[in-house]
Amino acid sequence: MPSPRKRIGFLPSEEVHEIIEKLCTANEFSQSKITGLLVEEALRSRGVLNESYGQNQKDKRDLINFSFDYEKFSENNNSPLNDDYAVNKKVLSDDIKMMHEFIEFKYFKKVMKRNSNIME
Repeated sequence: MPSPRKRIGFLPSEEVHEIIEKLCTANEFSQSKITGLLVEEALRSRGVLNESYGQNQKDKRDLINFSFDYEKFSENNNSPLNDDYAVNKKVLSDDIKMMHEFIEFKYFKKVMKRNSNIME
């Protein structure tokens, strides 16, 4: 019986494909399974997927991701990024805190404006 969900086609870069292949071999999972786990992990890290989502949590816990030589891949990485673009976690944390405070302030202003007739 066909699934009601649509398939998603994905053509990874050569480097990503090599990493996926190594993960498949190390974990004895299909490319589709590994790609799905990686997508879920990426969405979870962005905060758009609940931690409880997914039926088979065992696969995620047991995923072997240290089974390949990382240096081999990082040498092939022609990314223009270098230490000039490294994230300072303290500054990032302070910036995020400031953004949350600003959002709270904007919400407070909205509530005050909506309830301005109470003060009169």
